[in-house]
Amino acid sequence: MELHKPLTIFIADDDEDDRELLKFLFNQNEKFEVIGYFDSGIEVVKEILIKKNIPDILLIDMYMPLLNGTEVVKKITESGEAMDMQKFVISTQINTTEQNKYIDDRTVKFLKKPTSLAEIHDLPGIILETLHIRNNTKV
Repeated sequence: MELHKPLTIFIADDDEDDRELLKFLFNQNEKFEVIGYFDSGIEVVKEILIKKNIPDILLIDMYMPLLNGTEVVKKITESGEAMDMQKFVISTQINTTEQNKYIDDRTVKFLKKPTSLAEIHDLPGIILETLHIRNNTKV
């Protein structure tokens, strides 16, 4: 049996309840290791671009003060850092204008923010399935 090390993940959401729920959810799944959680996009940018602490996955809320999710993704992408990091932007409403800017970027995916307990529990599986499809490899 082949053992896989967990995928490291940053969680960024300005809503403390959402952040704590997501952190709890991903910490309960052995395929993930939460290595950072943030309440602002600025903190994420500092962690990745200044401290060079780069997870496998960034799960970031679209609408946050100061720097929103796509602004963070843009800064990281333009920097050339974290080129392989998978970026999942979540929001209760998908902004198709923003989504279309990343249509050709295989490392950026927009997801509807879970609103029910069933959807919340499905989120890690959705992320794993998306990675499987993108990489065409078993995670």
